Amino acid sequence: MIEEGRLVLPGDRVAISEELQAGEGTYEHGGDIIASVAGTFTVDRKRMRAVVEPVNAGPLLLKPGDIAICEVKQITDSMVIVNILHIAGRKRRIAGSNDAVLHISNISNDYVESTGKTFRVGDIIRAKIIEVGNGIRLATKENNLGVIKAYCTQCRNPLIRKGNVLECPICERTEERKIAADYGEGNID
Repeated sequence: MIEEGRLVLPGDRVAISEELQAGEGTYEHGGDIIASVAGTFTVDRKRMRAVVEPVNAGPLLLKPGDIAICEVKQITDSMVIVNILHIAGRKRRIAGSNDAVLHISNISNDYVESTGKTFRVGDIIRAKIIEVGNGIRLATKENNLGVIKAYCTQCRNPLIRKGNVLECPICERTEERKIAADYGEGNID
């Protein structure tokens, strides 16, 4: 494996497959991990992947499986419309439209009576992209997905988690949401 932080060019061998898996900006060929773009070589130690961060990073293309951090813009009877703020773990701007839709059937594994009981305008949510094409579709069925930051609908102060509900420390109002398992821990990715 070459040293981290080194500038590499397309075709440069950065590691071998016994050491790391191919990550963004790399591919595997014959047991070697090869740079596919010009950039800086780093190691994603969490996933044990070789990564080349492009020198000229273009816009980020969304794909199914990406985890999106979004702000709720609008709520209808059957869907929640959000603005994608960024993709977890990525620092580049998003290519194309930032609007996405979360259908009521993709909110939870449990029955959802109303989208207004699970999300409110202004909530910050973590959602998984399930489809990119004629619009972006999201889901929050997993335990780590859902609201990660919410505000009181009465006084707009940040809500704190009390069991399975959220409570306003100022006006003591309680509100329901589809809460991510790590709500309130400050992890916005």
